[in-house]
Amino acid sequence: MRPAFLLALLPLAAAPAALAASFDCARAAAPDEQAVCADPHLSELDSALGAAYAQARATTPKEDLASLTTVARGILADRRRCGATRGCLLAVYVGGLHGYQRFGSDIAPPDWVNALDMADGTAPESSGLPGRPGQCVTTRVTQVAARLDGDKPGAFDSGTSISFANRGFQVSYDREEALIASRPGDRVVMCLTIIPRACPPGDDRGRYYTVTNLRTRGSWSLPDSQHLCGGA
Repeated sequence: MRPAFLLALLPLAAAPAALAASFDCARAAAPDEQAVCADPHLSELDSALGAAYAQARATTPKEDLASLTTVARGILADRRRCGATRGCLLAVYVGGLHGYQRFGSDIAPPDWVNALDMADGTAPESSGLPGRPGQCVTTRVTQVAARLDGDKPGAFDSGTSISFANRGFQVSYDREEALIASRPGDRVVMCLTIIPRACPPGDDRGRYYTVTNLRTRGSWSLPDSQHLCGGA
């Protein structure tokens, strides 16, 4: 049985060693660096993350650069803690891209990220949320609804939201078709991809989760709040 707290490996065709953007693969010594250099998908995410950081740094006001630096150091620390665990590394990179969007980056995770084959969901259902990037739990959908109560049934004009049996919640200003296709009672695998950093004390909004519905095989990545930490 595959452990439910890890993202399963994407099938990869044989490929030469990848080239990371943020470090020299010829000198890669740490397990996380070696894993990134050996994997074209992780290398692509590493390049995207480097570009997102550069863009965020160029657009961030001087008074907010310390917060950006805190986020960047946290992403690196999370990557180091992953070691060579591919699912964890995927989650950290995706979360990092979301994190830099708070600072003005417009670089989003590649489309193939939402096609990830998650853990198979055979683990017992969890009553709690995943607590660290790359950790996954199995739970069930309890409600699919519009973002705002005033929408006509089935219209989702204001966006979409979804609730889970483990008290998880996600929301989007857009019409998320994979989410709308879900039904109460569907088993899902929920993986934490980002814990926001440089937030005001006591404000932990903006955790991102990638969720796969085990009935429809649809996936989506959304935050747990309409606003990130420090927002309105």
